[in-house]
Amino acid sequence: MSAYNASGTINLALRSILSQTYQNWELIVVDDGSTDRTAENVSCIQDSRVRFIQEPSGNRGLAARLNQCVRLARGQYIARMDADDVAYPQRLERQIQFLEEHRDIDLLGTGAVIFKGEGEIIGCYPTASSHEAICRRPWWGFPLAHPTWMGKRTWFLSHPYSDDDTRCEDQALLLQSFSRSRFAALEEVLLGYRVDAIEAGKLGRGRLNYCRRLLARVHDLSSLRWAMMGIGVHSAALARDVVLQLSRAVGSESRRSWGSAGRAERDQWQSVWTGLVRDDTVPTHG
Repeated sequence: MSAYNASGTINLALRSILSQTYQNWELIVVDDGSTDRTAENVSCIQDSRVRFIQEPSGNRGLAARLNQCVRLARGQYIARMDADDVAYPQRLERQIQFLEEHRDIDLLGTGAVIFKGEGEIIGCYPTASSHEAICRRPWWGFPLAHPTWMGKRTWFLSHPYSDDDTRCEDQALLLQSFSRSRFAALEEVLLGYRVDAIEAGKLGRGRLNYCRRLLARVHDLSSLRWAMMGIGVHSAALARDVVLQLSRAVGSESRRSWGSAGRAERDQWQSVWTGLVRDDTVPTHG
């Protein structure tokens, strides 16, 4: 977990990890030069499984911090987690069980609900389960929500994040590696993915960098077609992002790709959210 000025959300994210049904984990939190109370919030946790890293190097960016986490990790598998999201209690247990039973899979995601504010659910993240389905439209992107990732540490070491892929670190990593890797996802919803605002500037930078990656891969007519298709859809998506930012609208209609959340998903999310919010102290473990 890389954290930058996340004092308003990180306590909930940490509680969701500390409340996992699977207990044999370590959590590496790297503070990326926060200027708020993020460090104070993390430092108060008295749990030997939590390793908090503060360095004087300041704000180096998400890619550098994630690579740092990978190098520091000691486990066989690495799970990705953002400082503003919420893991369901069974997340680690379910993913480890699947990876142990499917040794050919390098990287595994899960289903995720999208929420904002104080737990208001606004949809479901689109997720495909097989490698072929996940990689069906690489010019557009990969339906594999990055905060749900868990994969082999050896894979992450062999495929580091790039500092050149600002705002599209995870998608660019999938693009660079999908032809020589195996991805999968559990259809089960095991994470709450926070989206509080549509920030067209930040999203636009990510879209631009992703299109640059597509252009860098051009070597024949087929890959050129991919790149042109990608530029077209991401340009249209950027225009939509601008409209959404101007209207200040974040809801179920903000993304055409967002799926609707049914009663079962809403009830399950409400149970997870209520349990974590009710316990407004960070659990400790000596």
